[in-house]
Amino acid sequence: MIETRIEVECLEDGAIRLRRGAWSDRVPRARIDHWADHYELMHLNNGNAGYLELARALREAKAKLLS
Repeated sequence: MIETRIEVECLEDGAIRLRRGAWSDRVPRARIDHWADHYELMHLNNGNAGYLELARALREAKAKLLS
């Protein structure tokens, strides 16, 4: 199975939308760091590299799109 890349979009209200295939998540601007930490913890708890990729994508989006 080939993983699709993570698509990142900054919404008008400052939230970040992450999308991979049929899955998507909307993260409010004020909660970006919280959700990045949460995805890193999920990675540590179950070893799923996808969670680490989501955390990195959120942090990169915050730095790039919201600075």
